[in-house]
Amino acid sequence: MRHLMDAFQQAVDEARRQLIRDEGQNVSVRELIRRAGFDDSRRASVARHLNPNQPWPKGHKVPPEIVRALAGVLPISESDLMTAAQVAAGYRVRGGEERDLGFEVARFLGDEGVSEGEKARLRARLLQIVAEDLPSRPASTETPVLG
Repeated sequence: MRHLMDAFQQAVDEARRQLIRDEGQNVSVRELIRRAGFDDSRRASVARHLNPNQPWPKGHKVPPEIVRALAGVLPISESDLMTAAQVAAGYRVRGGEERDLGFEVARFLGDEGVSEGEKARLRARLLQIVAEDLPSRPASTETPVLG
């Protein structure tokens, strides 16, 4: 019987699909594990956490070092991936106050711990989202009147 993906597996899968779009080529789970810094001796145990067919009857408890390593190579923040891992483990995760997207983007882009490559990927994705949202009609050539 095929099991459904838990929150952690879904987050990794969505981020891996975004990575594939960003790079324009397939990135296998095995390659993802290699990029995250796991050698062949740990590959099977890490792959088990990413396998949607693996049952986790008492909750999927993902080791934090796996979460951190994967967040380092995927276009997802460590905090978002950690939250997904907590949900997969069965913990109740409070959403807290509604996050202001502009604040979060500014915080991310100003974070010295975030690589320039990650910042560039975020900028490119934001531009892609805006471009997809723009109407297909030509822009007006009139100058708006500010009053």
